[in-house]
Amino acid sequence: MGREVTVAGFLDGSWSLLLAPLGWIWRGVARIRSFLFARGWKARVRPPTPTLSIGNLAVGGTGKTPLLFEALGRLAASEIKTGVLSRGYGGDEGVMLRNRFPDVDLEEDPDRVRGLAAMLERGKPDVLLLDDGFQHFQLERDKDVVLLDAQLPWGRCLPSGPFREGREALRRADCVILSRVGAVDGNRREEIWREVDAIRKGLPSLSRVEGDLALRDLRCLADGRVEAASWLDGSSVFLAAGVARPESFRRLCERAGAVVTGVDWKGDHHPWKAVDQEAWVKGYPILVTEKDAVKMEACEGLDIWEVRVDWAFHKGEEDWQALLESLALPSRAARIEPLWEALDSNAGTQE
Repeated sequence: MGREVTVAGFLDGSWSLLLAPLGWIWRGVARIRSFLFARGWKARVRPPTPTLSIGNLAVGGTGKTPLLFEALGRLAASEIKTGVLSRGYGGDEGVMLRNRFPDVDLEEDPDRVRGLAAMLERGKPDVLLLDDGFQHFQLERDKDVVLLDAQLPWGRCLPSGPFREGREALRRADCVILSRVGAVDGNRREEIWREVDAIRKGLPSLSRVEGDLALRDLRCLADGRVEAASWLDGSSVFLAAGVARPESFRRLCERAGAVVTGVDWKGDHHPWKAVDQEAWVKGYPILVTEKDAVKMEACEGLDIWEVRVDWAFHKGEEDWQALLESLALPSRAARIEPLWEALDSNAGTQE
């Protein structure tokens, strides 16, 4: 039980090589689609508010959701009203977002234009975030942020590999963030950045922003108890995950000192059922991701814990802050303008 299926293994399979020609076709179609929107030959809609897209080249597993939550936390701390448009696939990220940020206006709809219209009926946010929006061209955006997994920044396109677009798509990015950098050394990170620079030759250089996931704490599904990350140090555990990069979840737990006795890896967005839990090893804490926990219930005889994570910057945090502030600036200016008008009015009265 618990055979590990990794993205790297998926790419190395012989059947993946057989599908490589289809991957080339997918990549070509993606380039044509991007070209048509860039030239204005396919219609786009401009949101009436500063808009930031956070996305990937790959289908998942880069740490996009924790980065999205990091942005929401910073904007909330600045009292910026934020809206999030999400495709809503699987529903797990939406539940996580509502749990952490109940005041954020979230609209989940595969049709982003329709989702925007529904959101605007409730009111206009100060800043709009497009979750996983890099390939959704129908909505214009002010900034495009793209995450690259330091372990697997490049690869074959669907269905031969896990990538939606080729590396040339980075020429559309306004900010590239290298994620999961704790899994590679400095030389490899520098090599990836040199490749990014080569891809974007002739375009303005980008700041080097890097980060990784940090284990925040653990929550028991049965009674809501919360334990610090240090609770894992030396503990024998069993892991279960239905995410794009389950091996990254294992590495996160092992970095915290956990001793992994077994795993149960499922496909991304797996709809967990009681029959899945019945096959798990009893007698050990069962660790699951936040995405998986929202689709699980406590099962008798099993000690299930949700591993909660945050985004942690290793480099370029000030550049990330500056990007968010540039989007929030119009809202802040709108708040200040009435104050200046009131001051001018008072000054005129006194004269």
